[in-house]
Amino acid sequence: MKKIMYYVVISLSILLMSACAAPTDAEKNKKERPDWIDQAQATYPSKVYLTAVGQSSNRTRAGKNAVANLVEIFSVDIKAETKTLTEAVKLESALGVTMESSSTLQRNIETKTEQAIQGAEIKETWLSPNGEYYALAVIHRISAAQNLTESIVALDDETADLIDYSINAAPNSILAVNALRSARDKQITRKMAALQLSYISGSGIPSNISSEQIEQLIKQKLASLQISVVADSAPSIKPVQAGLARLGVKVVDQSSLQVLVTMDMTNPAYIESWHWLRGSYELAITENGQVISRKRWPIKVSAKQKDLLMPRLQDKINSRISEYLQQLISDSPTL
Repeated sequence: MKKIMYYVVISLSILLMSACAAPTDAEKNKKERPDWIDQAQATYPSKVYLTAVGQSSNRTRAGKNAVANLVEIFSVDIKAETKTLTEAVKLESALGVTMESSSTLQRNIETKTEQAIQGAEIKETWLSPNGEYYALAVIHRISAAQNLTESIVALDDETADLIDYSINAAPNSILAVNALRSARDKQITRKMAALQLSYISGSGIPSNISSEQIEQLIKQKLASLQISVVADSAPSIKPVQAGLARLGVKVVDQSSLQVLVTMDMTNPAYIESWHWLRGSYELAITENGQVISRKRWPIKVSAKQKDLLMPRLQDKINSRISEYLQQLISDSPTL
C-alpha cells in the first residue's frame, strides 16, 4: 500500500512539472502575435470593413489609438484635398478663405470625419509578452457610408438655408455676404465628405449647388454694393478704396454704406537705437449710420530714422488691406 501511494505521488509530481514546463495551446495563442495585427483583412475583408490597429502600454489607450488611426484613414487624403481646395479658393475667390473661415472649415471636416466612424468597435485586443497592448478597431463600410450620407444631406440643407437667408432675410449687406461665405464653406466641407463617401462606397451624391456656383453669388453680391470710404486723411482713404475695388465692390463718393477708417497710434518710442511706432488699425462698416461690422488689428513698425516710421506704417497697411477687408466683410461681424 505504501509503495502504491509512493508511485501515485511521484506520478502526480511528474504531471505537475510537465504542466508547468509545456504551455497549453491557449497559452501559446496568448503569447503568439495574432494575425489581425498585420493582416486584419483576412478576418475582416477590406471590401466589407475598414480596420485600424492601435497600440499602447494601456489597454483603453490602445483602443483609442486604434479609433484615431481609423480616423486617419479617412483624413490623410482628405487633408491634402482640403489644402489644395482652400488654396485655390484663396487665389480665385473675391473673399478667399480667411483665417477664421479656414479654421472653422477644418473643424467642420474633422467633425464630419468623426461622425463617419460612429459605430466603430474594438473587435480584438492582445497583450504582448513585453506588456504592450494591441487593439483592432473595425467599422462596417455600409455603416460609415450611412453616417457620411446623413452628414452630406444635413450640409445641403444648411447651405440652402444660408442662401435663402442671404437673399430674403438678411437685415444688412454684410450679413448677406457673410451667409453666402458660410454657405460656400459648407459646400467645401460637403465636397470633402463626398470624397470620403466615394472612398468607402465607390460613389458619391450629386450636389444641387457647388462651392464654385456660390462663389459666383458672392461676386454678384459684392458687385451690387456701393461703398464710400471715410477717414481723417486722404492717404488713409486710398488704400481702402483700392482694396474694395479689388474685391469687386463699386466705390463711390457718397453712400448709405460706408467704411470708416481709424488709426490709434502711441507716441514713437526710441529703444536700443531703433524708433518704434505701435497702435491699432480699425475698419468699421456702417449702413444708414448703424455699425454692422467692425474689426481691429494691432500694428507696429520700426526704423533707424524717425521720419521713416509713417511711410513704413502706410506700406504695412497697404500690404495687408485686402486681408483686412476680407475679414471685415466675410468673417463673423465684431461689433
